[in-house]
Amino acid sequence: MRLNTPLKISLFLSIIIILLATICSHLISDNSLLWYIILFILYFILIYYFLKRLFFEKIRIIYKNIYKFKGTSNLSQMNIEKVEQEAEEWANAKEEELNAYKQDQGYRREFLGNVSHELKTPIFNIQGYVQTLLDGGLADKNINLKYLERANKSVDRMINIVEDLEVISRLETEQFSLDFRSFNIVQLANEATEALELKANEMNIKLKVVNECQTNFAIGDRDKIQQVFINLLSNSIKYGKEGGETIIRFCNMDNNMLIEVSDNGIGIEEDSLDRLFERFYRVDKNRSREIGGTGLGLAIVKHILEGHNQTINVRSTKDIGSTFSFILEKGK
Repeated sequence: MRLNTPLKISLFLSIIIILLATICSHLISDNSLLWYIILFILYFILIYYFLKRLFFEKIRIIYKNIYKFKGTSNLSQMNIEKVEQEAEEWANAKEEELNAYKQDQGYRREFLGNVSHELKTPIFNIQGYVQTLLDGGLADKNINLKYLERANKSVDRMINIVEDLEVISRLETEQFSLDFRSFNIVQLANEATEALELKANEMNIKLKVVNECQTNFAIGDRDKIQQVFINLLSNSIKYGKEGGETIIRFCNMDNNMLIEVSDNGIGIEEDSLDRLFERFYRVDKNRSREIGGTGLGLAIVKHILEGHNQTINVRSTKDIGSTFSFILEKGK
């Protein structure tokens, strides 16, 4: 008979105790102290043996497997009262891991779909232009150069997508090294605004740099932070309003510097803020197709700042504007 249920164990122990008590009562006829001592020792050994073999050892194995404990048979080394609590915590942690895994699977499927969609559009465009040229358009001076230029633009778009994907891949797999040093971040911001001045002028958007900090210097990777400014400014211009304004502002935070890139553009819906830094996620898909871009700019910003042990934050109100902010340590 396997002692694997409370009923079987209770019956077995009851029979053994009665048998022992009967034997002892025959062996010892008087009610001396020795009789009680012998009974106590026998009962103690019996109960201890079954508790240890039937309960403690099995619990210990489970406990060891869950928490990778080293084998031990000493009850004092394991707090049995906490086993249930710790096992429940372990189960909850595993459930969270499983949910996160399922969520990641969903993101991966969506990412593959987005990559396919982003690449499919320029590929189909190129195919259409080339097919038209092969069907006789090459001899037509009115369309041959125009279609070749359009095909070239589609090729450039594909190259930009692949290059941005390579950047993110390197950032995610840590196959890059950051060159941390003190640099003039205000000067860097001015260089970024100058680089995008023509693009901003097309939308009649003013780019400004405002330094409210006690220093012009911050610590970080200058080239990577320049890419952060370029991506944030470019994103601000794309989703800006005609005649709008984008400001890069530097503020004091004790030993740190708060950097904000704010605009008075079209803003972002609240339900889109949590997904804003996902690869290929677009707030306004129709407008995004018109103005171009790879949809990877903010994802790159996120990874660069994570490499600086910082996070990118955003606050936005629809039709009022958006502010992206992050923190860097002050330099000298």
